[in-house]
Amino acid sequence: MKKVFLWIFVPIFLVAGLLGYKFFRGPSGTGGLTITLPYDDTVFPADIASPLFVWEDQNPEIQKWKVEIVAGDHSLSGPHMVTGKAWRPSREEWKSITSSSPGTPFTFRVYGMLHKTVSRDETCFTVSPDPVEAPIFVRSVPLPFKFARENMKKIRWIWGSVSREEKPTALLEDLPTCGNCHSFTPDGRKLAMDVDANNDKGAYVITSFAEKTYIAGDSIISWSTFQEGKFTYGLLSQISPDGRYVVSTLRDCEIFTDRPDLEISQLFFPFKGILVVYDRVGDRFFELEGANDTMFVQSNPAWTPDGRHILFCKAPAKHYPESGIHNGSVPKYADLQTYMAFEKSYTDRDSLMKFDIYKIPFNDGKGGKAVPVEGASGNGLSNYFPRVSPDGKWLIFCQAESFMLLQKDSKLVLKPMDEGPARILEHNTPNMNSWHSWSPNSKWLVFSSKTFGPYTQLFLTHINDDGTNTPPVYLDRFSFPDYANNIPEFVNTAWSPDYKMIPSFLTEDQFLIRNGEILQKTGDEQGAFAAFDHAISKFPGKPAGYFKRGRIFLDRKQYPEALKDMNSALELEKHSDYYVTRGVIHLETGETEKASADFNMALKTDPRDHRAYSYLGVISSRQGDAKSALTHLQKALDLYPFDFFSWYSLGRVQYGLHQFGKALDSFSSGFKYCDNPAFRPLLLELRGNCRKELNDYQGALTDYNAAIQLSPKDPSLYEAKADAEIKMGLKEEAAKSLAKARQLGSSPPSSSDLKNGK
Repeated sequence: MKKVFLWIFVPIFLVAGLLGYKFFRGPSGTGGLTITLPYDDTVFPADIASPLFVWEDQNPEIQKWKVEIVAGDHSLSGPHMVTGKAWRPSREEWKSITSSSPGTPFTFRVYGMLHKTVSRDETCFTVSPDPVEAPIFVRSVPLPFKFARENMKKIRWIWGSVSREEKPTALLEDLPTCGNCHSFTPDGRKLAMDVDANNDKGAYVITSFAEKTYIAGDSIISWSTFQEGKFTYGLLSQISPDGRYVVSTLRDCEIFTDRPDLEISQLFFPFKGILVVYDRVGDRFFELEGANDTMFVQSNPAWTPDGRHILFCKAPAKHYPESGIHNGSVPKYADLQTYMAFEKSYTDRDSLMKFDIYKIPFNDGKGGKAVPVEGASGNGLSNYFPRVSPDGKWLIFCQAESFMLLQKDSKLVLKPMDEGPARILEHNTPNMNSWHSWSPNSKWLVFSSKTFGPYTQLFLTHINDDGTNTPPVYLDRFSFPDYANNIPEFVNTAWSPDYKMIPSFLTEDQFLIRNGEILQKTGDEQGAFAAFDHAISKFPGKPAGYFKRGRIFLDRKQYPEALKDMNSALELEKHSDYYVTRGVIHLETGETEKASADFNMALKTDPRDHRAYSYLGVISSRQGDAKSALTHLQKALDLYPFDFFSWYSLGRVQYGLHQFGKALDSFSSGFKYCDNPAFRPLLLELRGNCRKELNDYQGALTDYNAAIQLSPKDPSLYEAKADAEIKMGLKEEAAKSLAKARQLGSSPPSSSDLKNGK
């Protein structure tokens, strides 16, 4: 009896992406049956574990298929009868295939069976004599990227081997802070990676890679040290082949914006920056001469295997007058109106950013003259992610119409490192080819693609001696439902399931705080309180724990406890956040003079703190000084036009001055930017009141109804609605609204107006 092989697991997103999809195939088979994996003429590495064979059959009556792999007239696997549209050879069968003579042509055949064969298809493949011989390290991320940022513990760093039948294992997970780009030395002994530490986006770990890889405080540097603490990402850093140096993009500005499309959910690229090197031996930072012209953005560096040169991407830079931002992508330090218009021009693709690849001598850190790489520059396209093969023979890079990172139209392009033309690889996939890495033997390239849908998956292709490549092998074992795989990298070491990365820095105060913040976002206030309490007990000399715990006390209206914590925080550090929060506590307890003093101290600490101006406006309004209130609130909005509370407060002042048109606009802006669900009905009610004062009763009624949808148990909304209905002559509707208000426990005014027809 023939053994039946069942389809154990193929992700739903893969099935959807493969249905009828054969971009490397010729005509489909007969009877509506089409093999979707592997592609025609695929070349598998000698050491790959048995791959997945997948097909689609358009005949719904067919429930079983016959499969076999043959070499000429000799069957090496099967025939087998299977009951799913996917099959994987057994370990023994696949071993007989890979142990055949190199270059032997194999044919995979599948037959749709009813009482006889009614459909069939076949595809050919070979096995290369070249093994991969290295595991792959990759970051696995849920989408969209905004969700990943807000749920960082869901991001995982996994590694696996194409030779193993097991799925990859997690080296690092449950990290409550952001980790990102990484690189290894060619010998696989050193790992360098972005890891936010001490609330610093410029933090960077350089550590030994082994079965127990520790991410500890003494292995973490900060790129912001180079620029005296000013914000930087330390973007797209790369460790040198000898492990002594790391090169990164500093003094940087980025477009960093979320997009609604799950497939391309972020636009991120630098538009200003220079290359800076960190010398681990000398513990010093220095600019790389020749790649530090501030008229250009210089980014995305990559070392040649001998460490003698660096390739990087270069384009004309954009500066503050045009971009509205000084450094990083932090709105706090931006002219937001200018920046938002600047950002929109790129998201709408009215403006484009095209990078050229340059090569510069490292010269023991002295730098030199950067020259454009022929075929990777001056071609009217954007060229980025240069990676040189370990043997120094080939340069592979991405090419797209514009930008870098996550470009749907990006293709992989190959050129000789010596003289020779650049050409697009024959077997790119149709949707995003990026995040590529060379195997240590320079024979294989792993890359990411969105061919099967929005969740980026890994593919493997052989680079032939003449620079051509083979149809890609889908690494299905690296796929996990609802996760995208990016930044894959071969590691020149033996694979072991026992490898783990241990984030021992998480016991430091900032990471206790970060964990508490994550718990707050999930609604676990008690857990967050415990985390902040733990941070205070373990690090009593650090202010952040007192500040965060004090905020919870404030939310609970435990004002004496909140004030005590905020005083403790301010004794340790004079920070505008702490002054503003203490000012709010004083406002809540009626200590107006003390509140005003704290808000003014916040502005001395940070003159751009819009919250301090906003609360000073509230105080002026309460004191009857409308002129000062308007001045303070307008200043707050000039600094940060997205603060709904400032718009709300401004609208209240304008309404009190009978400036109903201006108040309506303010409440509209407040509603647009409001992320507090409890506040949104109030903003709609106030906007409705403005419309009513402007005799726009229908508009007022629309706002009141919208507010009721958000807060259906608020009696005041029904009262306001009834008033608008009375003025519109809708007596019956007004009576119902007033009855609803009474039912909800309010005591609305007499409805005699109804009888009088008013």
